[in-house]
Amino acid sequence: MIRYMIANFALFTAFLFLFNLAFRNYLRANNRKIPFRILIGITHGLCGLLLLLYSFRLNETTVIDFRQIIVLSAAFYGGLPASIITALFIAIGRYLMFEGLNSSMVQAFLSITVSGIGTGIIMQYTKVYWHKWIFGLLFVVANVSFWSSVLRGFSITTATYLVLICFGGIFAAALISYFNSTNRLARELEQSEKRYRSLHAVQEAIFQSATHTAVTVLDCSGIITNVNNGAEKMLGYSRNELIGQPPLLYHDRKELQDFAELLSQKRGKTIIGAEVFNCGAQETQNEGQEWTYVRKDGVRLTVLLTLSPLMMDGVTLGVIGTATDISARKKMEEHLKHLSLIDGLTGIANRRLFDETLQQEWTKAVQHPQQKGLSLLLFDIDNFKAYNDIYGHQAGDDCLRKVAAVARKTLNYPTATIARYGGEEFVVILPATDSQQAMILAEKIRRAIEKSAIPHQGSAIGQFVTISIGVSTYHPNSDSNDQEKADWLVAKADEALYVSKTQGRNRVTQWRHPVRAE
Repeated sequence: MIRYMIANFALFTAFLFLFNLAFRNYLRANNRKIPFRILIGITHGLCGLLLLLYSFRLNETTVIDFRQIIVLSAAFYGGLPASIITALFIAIGRYLMFEGLNSSMVQAFLSITVSGIGTGIIMQYTKVYWHKWIFGLLFVVANVSFWSSVLRGFSITTATYLVLICFGGIFAAALISYFNSTNRLARELEQSEKRYRSLHAVQEAIFQSATHTAVTVLDCSGIITNVNNGAEKMLGYSRNELIGQPPLLYHDRKELQDFAELLSQKRGKTIIGAEVFNCGAQETQNEGQEWTYVRKDGVRLTVLLTLSPLMMDGVTLGVIGTATDISARKKMEEHLKHLSLIDGLTGIANRRLFDETLQQEWTKAVQHPQQKGLSLLLFDIDNFKAYNDIYGHQAGDDCLRKVAAVARKTLNYPTATIARYGGEEFVVILPATDSQQAMILAEKIRRAIEKSAIPHQGSAIGQFVTISIGVSTYHPNSDSNDQEKADWLVAKADEALYVSKTQGRNRVTQWRHPVRAE
Protein backbone atom coordinates (compact mmCIF):
# COMPACT_ATOMS: atom_id res chain seq x y z
CA MET A 1 0.00 0.00 0.00
CA ILE A 2 2.80 2.39 0.89
CA ARG A 3 4.34 2.02 -2.58
CA TYR A 4 1.08 2.92 -4.28
CA MET A 5 0.46 5.84 -1.93
CA ILE A 6 3.98 7.18 -2.67
CA ALA A 7 3.18 7.02 -6.39
CA ASN A 8 -0.09 8.83 -5.70
CA PHE A 9 1.75 11.41 -3.64
CA ALA A 10 4.35 11.98 -6.39
CA LEU A 11 1.61 12.40 -9.02
CA PHE A 12 -0.29 14.81 -6.81
CA THR A 13 2.85 16.90 -6.03
CA ALA A 14 3.83 17.06 -9.72
CA PHE A 15 0.30 18.15 -10.61
CA LEU A 16 0.40 21.00 -8.10
CA PHE A 17 3.71 22.24 -9.54
CA LEU A 18 2.45 22.07 -13.13
CA PHE A 19 -0.91 23.61 -12.25
CA ASN A 20 0.73 26.54 -10.46
CA LEU A 21 3.15 27.01 -13.35
CA ALA A 22 0.44 26.91 -16.02
CA PHE A 23 -2.11 29.11 -14.29
CA ARG A 24 0.16 31.41 -12.25
CA ASN A 25 -1.18 34.62 -13.78
CA TYR A 26 -4.78 33.57 -13.26
CA LEU A 27 -4.16 32.42 -9.69
CA ARG A 28 -2.85 35.91 -8.79
CA ALA A 29 -6.33 37.38 -9.32
CA ASN A 30 -8.34 37.49 -6.11
CA ASN A 31 -11.70 37.39 -7.87
CA ARG A 32 -11.70 34.18 -9.96
CA LYS A 33 -14.50 34.02 -12.51
CA ILE A 34 -16.79 31.00 -13.05
CA PRO A 35 -15.13 29.81 -16.30
CA PHE A 36 -11.77 29.61 -14.55
CA ARG A 37 -13.34 27.84 -11.56
CA ILE A 38 -14.77 25.25 -13.95
CA LEU A 39 -11.35 24.84 -15.55
CA ILE A 40 -9.86 24.30 -12.09
CA GLY A 41 -12.43 21.58 -11.43
CA ILE A 42 -11.72 19.86 -14.76
CA THR A 43 -7.92 19.86 -14.36
CA HIS A 44 -8.16 18.60 -10.80
CA GLY A 45 -10.66 16.00 -11.93
CA LEU A 46 -8.22 14.73 -14.59
CA CYS A 47 -5.54 14.53 -11.91
CA GLY A 48 -7.98 12.56 -9.77
CA LEU A 49 -8.38 10.02 -12.63
CA LEU A 50 -4.61 9.58 -12.75
CA LEU A 51 -4.59 9.00 -9.00
CA LEU A 52 -7.23 6.29 -9.49
CA LEU A 53 -5.01 4.55 -12.05
CA TYR A 54 -2.22 4.31 -9.45
CA SER A 55 -4.50 3.60 -6.47
CA PHE A 56 -4.05 0.70 -4.05
CA ARG A 57 -6.77 -1.96 -4.35
CA LEU A 58 -7.55 -3.06 -0.83
CA ASN A 59 -10.08 -5.69 -1.94
CA GLU A 60 -12.49 -6.29 -4.78
CA THR A 61 -14.68 -3.37 -3.74
CA THR A 62 -12.30 -0.93 -2.06
CA VAL A 63 -9.45 1.25 -3.46
CA ILE A 64 -7.49 3.92 -1.58
CA ASP A 65 -5.56 6.92 -2.94
CA PHE A 66 -5.19 10.72 -2.49
CA ARG A 67 -8.33 11.67 -4.38
CA GLN A 68 -9.75 13.28 -1.24
CA ILE A 69 -6.73 15.66 -1.18
CA ILE A 70 -7.17 16.59 -4.85
CA VAL A 71 -10.76 17.51 -4.03
CA LEU A 72 -9.47 19.68 -1.17
CA SER A 73 -7.06 21.40 -3.58
CA ALA A 74 -9.84 22.02 -6.11
CA ALA A 75 -12.00 23.46 -3.32
CA PHE A 76 -9.21 25.80 -2.25
CA TYR A 77 -8.47 27.12 -5.73
CA GLY A 78 -11.97 27.18 -7.22
CA GLY A 79 -14.43 26.94 -4.35
CA LEU A 80 -17.65 24.91 -4.47
CA PRO A 81 -18.04 24.71 -8.28
CA ALA A 82 -14.51 23.37 -8.76
CA SER A 83 -14.70 20.82 -5.93
CA ILE A 84 -18.06 19.39 -7.16
CA ILE A 85 -16.74 19.05 -10.75
CA THR A 86 -13.59 17.29 -9.48
CA ALA A 87 -15.67 14.96 -7.31
CA LEU A 88 -17.92 14.07 -10.28
CA PHE A 89 -14.88 13.35 -12.49
CA ILE A 90 -13.48 11.00 -9.82
CA ALA A 91 -16.85 9.30 -9.21
CA ILE A 92 -17.45 8.67 -12.92
CA GLY A 93 -13.84 7.52 -13.39
CA ARG A 94 -14.19 5.01 -10.55
CA TYR A 95 -17.37 3.66 -12.10
CA LEU A 96 -15.73 3.18 -15.48
CA MET A 97 -12.40 1.78 -14.20
CA PHE A 98 -13.58 -0.66 -11.59
CA GLU A 99 -16.56 -2.83 -10.72
CA GLY A 100 -19.38 -0.84 -12.29
CA LEU A 101 -22.57 0.02 -10.46
CA ASN A 102 -22.97 -1.68 -7.08
CA SER A 103 -23.43 -0.77 -3.43
CA SER A 104 -19.70 -0.10 -2.94
CA MET A 105 -19.72 2.18 -5.99
CA VAL A 106 -22.73 4.08 -4.65
CA GLN A 107 -21.06 4.55 -1.27
CA ALA A 108 -17.83 5.75 -2.94
CA PHE A 109 -19.87 8.12 -5.13
CA LEU A 110 -21.66 9.53 -2.09
CA SER A 111 -18.40 9.79 -0.14
CA ILE A 112 -16.51 11.78 -2.79
CA THR A 113 -19.56 13.92 -3.57
CA VAL A 114 -20.03 14.81 0.11
CA SER A 115 -16.31 15.64 0.33
CA GLY A 116 -16.62 17.87 -2.74
CA ILE A 117 -19.62 19.74 -1.35
CA GLY A 118 -18.35 20.01 2.21
CA THR A 119 -14.79 21.08 1.40
CA GLY A 120 -16.09 23.50 -1.25
CA ILE A 121 -18.28 25.25 1.28
CA ILE A 122 -15.54 25.29 3.93
CA MET A 123 -12.89 26.66 1.57
CA GLN A 124 -15.21 29.27 0.09
CA TYR A 125 -16.44 30.78 3.32
CA THR A 126 -13.50 30.35 5.73
CA LYS A 127 -11.22 33.41 5.66
CA VAL A 128 -7.98 32.31 7.38
CA TYR A 129 -5.70 30.18 5.18
CA TRP A 130 -4.74 27.46 7.66
CA HIS A 131 -8.26 27.34 9.04
CA LYS A 132 -9.46 26.42 5.56
CA TRP A 133 -7.13 23.40 5.39
CA ILE A 134 -7.57 22.24 8.98
CA PHE A 135 -11.36 22.37 8.82
CA GLY A 136 -11.31 20.83 5.35
CA LEU A 137 -9.07 17.96 6.47
CA LEU A 138 -11.21 17.33 9.55
CA PHE A 139 -14.28 17.15 7.34
CA VAL A 140 -12.57 14.72 4.92
CA VAL A 141 -11.33 12.50 7.80
CA ALA A 142 -14.81 12.43 9.33
CA ASN A 143 -16.41 11.69 5.97
CA VAL A 144 -13.98 8.87 5.11
CA SER A 145 -14.29 7.41 8.62
CA PHE A 146 -18.08 7.37 8.36
CA TRP A 147 -18.27 5.62 4.98
CA SER A 148 -15.50 3.17 5.91
CA SER A 149 -17.43 2.18 9.03
CA VAL A 150 -20.61 1.73 6.99
CA LEU A 151 -18.88 -0.33 4.30
CA ARG A 152 -16.44 -2.57 6.21
CA GLY A 153 -15.99 -1.28 9.74
CA PHE A 154 -13.11 0.78 11.14
CA SER A 155 -9.76 -1.03 10.84
CA ILE A 156 -6.00 -0.52 11.12
CA THR A 157 -5.89 -0.04 7.36
CA THR A 158 -8.50 2.69 7.59
CA ALA A 159 -6.55 4.41 10.38
CA THR A 160 -3.34 4.20 8.34
CA TYR A 161 -5.15 5.65 5.30
CA LEU A 162 -6.51 8.50 7.37
CA VAL A 163 -3.03 9.30 8.70
CA LEU A 164 -1.73 9.39 5.12
CA ILE A 165 -4.59 11.71 4.12
CA CYS A 166 -3.74 14.05 6.99
CA PHE A 167 -0.06 14.02 6.05
CA GLY A 168 -0.87 14.59 2.39
CA GLY A 169 -3.30 17.37 3.23
CA ILE A 170 -0.80 19.19 5.46
CA PHE A 171 1.91 18.81 2.81
CA ALA A 172 -0.46 20.12 0.13
CA ALA A 173 -1.38 23.09 2.32
CA ALA A 174 2.29 23.91 2.92
CA LEU A 175 3.19 23.51 -0.76
CA ILE A 176 0.28 25.66 -1.94
CA SER A 177 1.17 28.24 0.71
CA TYR A 178 4.68 28.33 -0.74
CA PHE A 179 3.25 28.76 -4.24
CA ASN A 180 1.01 31.57 -3.04
CA SER A 181 3.97 33.29 -1.41
CA THR A 182 6.13 33.04 -4.55
CA ASN A 183 3.20 34.20 -6.69
CA ARG A 184 2.66 37.18 -4.40
CA LEU A 185 6.35 38.08 -4.50
CA ALA A 186 6.37 37.69 -8.28
CA ARG A 187 3.30 39.90 -8.54
CA GLU A 188 4.89 42.54 -6.30
CA LEU A 189 8.09 42.35 -8.35
CA GLU A 190 6.14 42.79 -11.59
CA GLN A 191 4.23 45.71 -10.11
CA SER A 192 7.49 47.24 -8.89
CA GLU A 193 9.04 46.79 -12.34
CA LYS A 194 5.94 48.27 -13.93
CA ARG A 195 6.11 51.27 -11.60
CA TYR A 196 9.82 51.60 -12.34
CA ARG A 197 9.22 51.48 -16.09
CA SER A 198 6.39 53.97 -15.73
CA LEU A 199 8.54 56.25 -13.56
CA HIS A 200 11.44 55.88 -15.97
CA ALA A 201 9.14 56.68 -18.88
CA VAL A 202 7.83 59.76 -17.05
CA GLN A 203 11.36 60.85 -16.18
CA GLU A 204 12.47 60.34 -19.76
CA ALA A 205 9.42 62.26 -20.99
CA ILE A 206 10.22 65.12 -18.61
CA PHE A 207 13.89 64.93 -19.61
CA GLN A 208 13.03 65.16 -23.30
CA SER A 209 10.11 67.59 -22.91
CA ALA A 210 12.30 70.36 -21.52
CA THR A 211 12.84 71.71 -25.04
CA HIS A 212 13.88 75.15 -23.79
CA THR A 213 16.47 73.72 -21.39
CA ALA A 214 19.61 71.88 -22.46
CA VAL A 215 20.36 68.95 -20.16
CA THR A 216 23.68 67.15 -20.61
CA VAL A 217 24.98 64.22 -18.57
CA LEU A 218 28.73 63.74 -18.25
CA ASP A 219 30.60 60.75 -16.84
CA CYS A 220 33.51 61.16 -14.44
CA SER A 221 35.93 61.44 -17.35
CA GLY A 222 34.04 64.47 -18.67
CA ILE A 223 32.49 62.74 -21.69
CA ILE A 224 28.86 63.37 -22.65
CA THR A 225 26.75 60.24 -22.10
CA ASN A 226 23.26 61.63 -22.59
CA VAL A 227 21.50 64.76 -23.81
CA ASN A 228 17.89 65.82 -24.18
CA ASN A 229 16.06 67.29 -27.15
CA GLY A 230 16.58 70.77 -25.70
CA ALA A 231 20.36 70.36 -25.96
CA GLU A 232 20.10 69.35 -29.63
CA LYS A 233 17.86 72.32 -30.34
CA MET A 234 20.00 74.82 -28.41
CA LEU A 235 23.40 73.68 -29.70
CA GLY A 236 22.49 72.69 -33.26
CA TYR A 237 24.23 69.32 -32.90
CA SER A 238 22.44 65.97 -33.17
CA ARG A 239 22.37 63.55 -30.27
CA ASN A 240 24.90 61.27 -31.99
CA GLU A 241 27.26 64.21 -32.58
CA LEU A 242 27.19 65.15 -28.88
CA ILE A 243 27.38 61.77 -27.13
CA GLY A 244 30.96 60.62 -26.70
CA GLN A 245 32.34 64.16 -27.01
CA PRO A 246 33.65 66.50 -24.27
CA PRO A 247 31.72 69.74 -23.53
CA LEU A 248 34.65 71.63 -25.06
CA LEU A 249 32.80 71.03 -28.30
CA TYR A 250 30.43 73.90 -27.55
CA HIS A 251 31.94 75.76 -24.57
CA ASP A 252 33.90 78.99 -24.95
CA ARG A 253 37.49 77.84 -24.35
CA LYS A 254 38.63 81.15 -22.86
CA GLU A 255 35.82 81.03 -20.27
CA LEU A 256 36.73 77.43 -19.39
CA GLN A 257 40.36 78.40 -18.95
CA ASP A 258 39.45 81.33 -16.70
CA PHE A 259 37.11 79.12 -14.65
CA ALA A 260 39.81 76.44 -14.34
CA GLU A 261 42.26 79.07 -13.03
CA LEU A 262 39.67 80.26 -10.50
CA LEU A 263 39.06 76.70 -9.28
CA SER A 264 42.80 76.05 -9.14
CA GLN A 265 43.26 79.06 -6.86
CA LYS A 266 40.45 77.90 -4.58
CA ARG A 267 41.66 74.31 -4.35
CA GLY A 268 45.36 75.00 -4.29
CA LYS A 269 46.05 72.61 -7.16
CA THR A 270 45.88 72.69 -10.93
CA ILE A 271 42.45 71.91 -12.35
CA ILE A 272 42.36 70.87 -16.00
CA GLY A 273 40.19 68.93 -18.44
CA ALA A 274 37.17 67.10 -17.08
CA GLU A 275 38.08 68.14 -13.53
CA VAL A 276 36.74 71.61 -14.39
CA PHE A 277 33.18 70.23 -14.56
CA ASN A 278 33.54 67.76 -11.68
CA CYS A 279 34.99 70.40 -9.34
CA GLY A 280 32.62 73.03 -10.72
CA ALA A 281 29.65 70.84 -9.81
CA GLN A 282 30.91 70.67 -6.22
CA GLU A 283 31.78 74.37 -5.97
CA THR A 284 28.69 75.82 -7.67
CA GLN A 285 26.12 73.10 -6.90
CA ASN A 286 22.58 74.42 -7.44
CA GLU A 287 24.02 77.84 -8.30
CA GLY A 288 23.51 79.06 -11.85
CA GLN A 289 26.50 80.64 -13.57
CA GLU A 290 26.60 82.49 -16.88
CA TRP A 291 28.52 80.76 -19.66
CA THR A 292 28.93 81.24 -23.38
CA TYR A 293 27.91 78.35 -25.65
CA VAL A 294 29.01 78.25 -29.28
CA ARG A 295 26.47 76.60 -31.56
CA LYS A 296 27.43 74.35 -34.46
CA ASP A 297 26.73 77.25 -36.83
CA GLY A 298 29.07 79.52 -34.84
CA VAL A 299 26.35 81.59 -33.17
CA ARG A 300 27.26 82.45 -29.58
CA LEU A 301 24.66 82.06 -26.83
CA THR A 302 24.65 83.25 -23.25
CA VAL A 303 23.30 80.51 -20.98
CA LEU A 304 22.65 80.12 -17.27
CA LEU A 305 24.34 76.80 -16.46
CA THR A 306 23.84 74.82 -13.27
CA LEU A 307 26.27 71.96 -12.61
CA SER A 308 25.22 69.24 -10.15
CA PRO A 309 26.92 65.96 -9.17
CA LEU A 310 25.16 62.83 -10.45
CA MET A 311 24.94 60.61 -7.37
CA MET A 312 23.76 57.04 -6.80
CA ASP A 313 24.03 55.32 -3.43
CA GLY A 314 26.53 57.92 -2.29
CA VAL A 315 28.82 57.35 -5.28
CA THR A 316 29.48 60.14 -7.80
CA LEU A 317 28.77 58.87 -11.31
CA GLY A 318 29.32 62.13 -13.15
CA VAL A 319 27.83 65.58 -13.63
CA ILE A 320 24.48 66.89 -14.80
CA GLY A 321 24.52 70.25 -16.56
CA THR A 322 21.26 72.18 -16.96
CA ALA A 323 21.50 75.21 -19.22
CA THR A 324 18.87 77.82 -20.07
CA ASP A 325 19.37 80.21 -22.97
CA ILE A 326 19.33 83.74 -21.55
CA SER A 327 20.68 85.48 -24.66
CA ALA A 328 17.48 87.43 -25.19
CA ARG A 329 17.41 88.39 -21.51
CA LYS A 330 21.05 89.47 -21.61
CA LYS A 331 20.41 91.59 -24.67
CA MET A 332 17.44 93.16 -22.91
CA GLU A 333 19.53 93.74 -19.78
CA GLU A 334 22.30 95.32 -21.86
CA HIS A 335 19.74 97.44 -23.67
CA LEU A 336 18.21 98.56 -20.38
CA LYS A 337 21.66 99.21 -18.97
CA HIS A 338 22.47 101.22 -22.07
CA LEU A 339 19.26 103.20 -21.61
CA SER A 340 20.09 103.75 -17.96
CA LEU A 341 23.43 105.27 -18.97
CA ILE A 342 22.18 107.41 -21.85
CA ASP A 343 20.50 110.79 -21.56
CA GLY A 344 17.02 110.36 -22.92
CA LEU A 345 16.86 113.83 -24.45
CA THR A 346 20.21 114.19 -26.22
CA GLY A 347 21.21 110.55 -26.77
CA ILE A 348 24.66 111.05 -25.23
CA ALA A 349 25.99 109.72 -21.93
CA ASN A 350 24.13 110.77 -18.81
CA ARG A 351 25.47 111.90 -15.44
CA ARG A 352 25.68 108.35 -14.08
CA LEU A 353 27.83 107.11 -16.97
CA PHE A 354 29.95 110.23 -16.73
CA ASP A 355 30.67 109.64 -13.02
CA GLU A 356 31.59 105.99 -13.63
CA THR A 357 33.80 106.79 -16.63
CA LEU A 358 35.55 109.69 -14.91
CA GLN A 359 36.46 107.52 -11.90
CA GLN A 360 37.78 104.77 -14.21
CA GLU A 361 39.85 107.19 -16.28
CA TRP A 362 41.15 108.93 -13.16
CA THR A 363 42.33 105.59 -11.76
CA LYS A 364 44.08 104.77 -15.05
CA ALA A 365 45.76 108.19 -15.07
CA VAL A 366 47.06 107.68 -11.52
CA GLN A 367 48.29 104.16 -12.30
CA HIS A 368 50.04 105.29 -15.49
CA PRO A 369 51.73 108.61 -14.66
CA GLN A 370 53.81 108.41 -17.83
CA GLN A 371 50.75 109.25 -19.92
CA LYS A 372 50.01 112.82 -21.00
CA GLY A 373 47.37 113.33 -18.36
CA LEU A 374 43.61 113.48 -18.03
CA SER A 375 41.68 116.52 -19.30
CA LEU A 376 38.07 117.56 -18.87
CA LEU A 377 35.90 120.10 -20.71
CA LEU A 378 32.84 121.56 -19.00
CA PHE A 379 30.60 123.82 -21.06
CA ASP A 380 27.09 125.20 -21.05
CA ILE A 381 24.86 127.19 -23.41
CA ASP A 382 25.07 130.94 -22.97
CA ASN A 383 21.85 132.67 -21.80
CA PHE A 384 19.89 129.42 -22.09
CA LYS A 385 17.20 130.59 -19.67
CA ALA A 386 16.41 133.45 -22.00
CA TYR A 387 16.27 130.97 -24.88
CA ASN A 388 13.61 128.91 -23.05
CA ASP A 389 11.66 132.06 -22.14
CA ILE A 390 11.55 133.23 -25.78
CA TYR A 391 11.18 129.97 -27.72
CA GLY A 392 9.59 127.70 -25.13
CA HIS A 393 10.79 124.53 -23.47
CA GLN A 394 10.19 122.28 -26.45
CA ALA A 395 12.41 124.48 -28.58
CA GLY A 396 14.87 124.54 -25.68
CA ASP A 397 14.98 120.73 -25.69
CA ASP A 398 15.55 120.77 -29.45
CA CYS A 399 18.40 123.25 -28.94
CA LEU A 400 20.02 120.90 -26.39
CA ARG A 401 19.80 118.01 -28.86
CA LYS A 402 21.42 120.09 -31.63
CA VAL A 403 24.25 121.31 -29.41
CA ALA A 404 24.95 117.73 -28.24
CA ALA A 405 24.94 116.43 -31.82
CA VAL A 406 27.27 119.15 -33.10
CA ALA A 407 29.68 118.69 -30.17
CA ARG A 408 29.80 114.90 -30.61
CA LYS A 409 30.36 115.16 -34.36
CA THR A 410 33.05 117.83 -33.99
CA LEU A 411 34.87 116.00 -31.22
CA ASN A 412 35.64 112.90 -33.33
CA TYR A 413 37.95 111.62 -30.58
CA PRO A 414 37.83 107.81 -30.14
CA THR A 415 38.62 107.69 -26.42
CA ALA A 416 36.56 110.74 -25.44
CA THR A 417 33.26 110.57 -23.57
CA ILE A 418 30.72 113.36 -24.00
CA ALA A 419 27.90 113.54 -21.49
CA ARG A 420 25.08 115.78 -20.37
CA TYR A 421 26.09 117.00 -16.93
CA GLY A 422 22.76 118.61 -16.06
CA GLY A 423 20.37 121.18 -17.52
CA GLU A 424 22.23 123.02 -20.28
CA GLU A 425 25.66 121.84 -19.04
CA PHE A 426 27.76 119.31 -20.93
CA VAL A 427 31.05 117.65 -20.09
CA VAL A 428 33.77 115.89 -22.11
CA ILE A 429 36.33 113.44 -20.67
CA LEU A 430 39.61 113.34 -22.62
CA PRO A 431 41.90 110.47 -21.50
CA ALA A 432 45.65 110.69 -22.26
CA THR A 433 45.24 114.32 -23.33
CA ASP A 434 47.43 117.19 -22.20
CA SER A 435 46.22 120.76 -21.63
CA GLN A 436 47.29 122.00 -25.07
CA GLN A 437 45.33 119.28 -26.91
CA ALA A 438 42.36 119.87 -24.62
CA MET A 439 42.33 123.60 -25.46
CA ILE A 440 42.43 122.86 -29.20
CA LEU A 441 39.48 120.45 -28.96
CA ALA A 442 37.52 122.86 -26.77
CA GLU A 443 38.00 125.68 -29.27
CA LYS A 444 36.89 123.41 -32.14
CA ILE A 445 33.65 122.61 -30.30
CA ARG A 446 33.02 126.26 -29.46
CA ARG A 447 33.45 127.34 -33.08
CA ALA A 448 31.32 124.48 -34.38
CA ILE A 449 28.42 125.45 -32.12
CA GLU A 450 28.70 129.08 -33.14
CA LYS A 451 28.84 128.19 -36.85
CA SER A 452 25.76 125.99 -36.54
CA ALA A 453 23.83 129.29 -36.38
CA ILE A 454 21.05 128.24 -34.08
CA PRO A 455 18.94 131.43 -33.66
CA HIS A 456 19.01 132.95 -30.18
CA GLN A 457 17.28 136.34 -29.89
CA GLY A 458 17.80 136.36 -26.13
CA SER A 459 21.60 136.11 -26.34
CA ALA A 460 23.53 139.02 -24.81
CA ILE A 461 26.48 138.47 -27.13
CA GLY A 462 25.01 137.76 -30.58
CA GLN A 463 22.15 136.39 -32.67
CA PHE A 464 23.04 132.71 -32.40
CA VAL A 465 23.56 130.08 -29.73
CA THR A 466 27.04 130.06 -28.23
CA ILE A 467 28.77 128.14 -25.45
CA SER A 468 31.30 128.91 -22.74
CA ILE A 469 33.90 126.25 -21.85
CA GLY A 470 36.13 125.57 -18.84
CA VAL A 471 39.14 123.26 -19.24
CA SER A 472 41.12 121.41 -16.55
CA THR A 473 43.96 118.91 -16.85
CA TYR A 474 45.46 116.48 -14.33
CA HIS A 475 49.08 115.26 -14.53
CA PRO A 476 49.68 112.64 -11.81
CA ASN A 477 53.05 112.03 -10.26
CA SER A 478 54.28 108.46 -9.90
CA ASP A 479 54.04 108.77 -6.10
CA SER A 480 50.62 110.41 -6.03
CA ASN A 481 47.72 109.01 -4.09
CA ASP A 482 44.82 110.95 -5.60
CA GLN A 483 42.68 108.09 -6.89
CA GLU A 484 39.71 109.27 -4.87
CA LYS A 485 39.90 112.94 -6.05
CA ALA A 486 38.29 112.65 -9.49
CA ASP A 487 35.72 115.29 -8.54
CA TRP A 488 38.65 117.70 -8.13
CA LEU A 489 39.02 117.77 -11.92
CA VAL A 490 35.34 118.73 -12.29
CA ALA A 491 35.66 121.46 -9.68
CA LYS A 492 38.61 123.05 -11.49
CA ALA A 493 36.85 122.88 -14.85
CA ASP A 494 33.83 124.50 -13.25
CA GLU A 495 36.02 127.30 -11.93
CA ALA A 496 37.44 127.82 -15.43
CA LEU A 497 33.90 127.84 -16.87
CA TYR A 498 32.94 130.51 -14.38
CA VAL A 499 35.85 132.64 -15.60
CA SER A 500 34.64 132.21 -19.22
CA LYS A 501 31.21 133.43 -18.25
CA THR A 502 32.43 136.44 -16.28
CA GLN A 503 34.76 137.48 -19.06
CA GLY A 504 32.03 137.81 -21.70
CA ARG A 505 30.95 134.22 -22.54
CA ASN A 506 31.48 132.41 -25.88
CA ARG A 507 35.05 131.61 -24.97
CA VAL A 508 37.36 128.86 -23.67
CA THR A 509 39.23 129.26 -20.38
CA GLN A 510 41.85 126.89 -19.05
CA TRP A 511 42.71 126.41 -15.41
CA ARG A 512 45.83 128.46 -14.68
CA HIS A 513 48.36 125.60 -14.68
CA PRO A 514 48.41 121.79 -14.85
CA VAL A 515 47.56 120.31 -11.52
CA ARG A 516 50.06 118.21 -9.60
CA ALA A 517 49.31 115.93 -6.71
CA GLU A 518 49.95 117.47 -3.39
